[in-house]
Amino acid sequence: MVLKERIHALADHARARRKGDEMPQKSEETAAKRAVTHEWENWAALHPDDLKSPNAGMYFFTHLQLKKPELLNFASSDKWETVHVWLLQEGRIID
Repeated sequence: MVLKERIHALADHARARRKGDEMPQKSEETAAKRAVTHEWENWAALHPDDLKSPNAGMYFFTHLQLKKPELLNFASSDKWETVHVWLLQEGRIID
């Protein structure tokens, strides 16, 4: 009986660890999103005329690539799509 309880405890610990392993990625994504959104605020304040363009999101993404590439250091197969979605979710741009 003790062995069975020990096996269940180990299995519970392994499941909890797997769930915990997912958290840093989500936290990392949230931090990246916050940093990109903050940079949007800075960029938008300096480029009010660009905000009127339907291409404002792409102008901003180009700015990130050229001036702030460290902000694009997050896991994504398509960085533009990820940044675009973040800007849409935050209401910074409209599609």
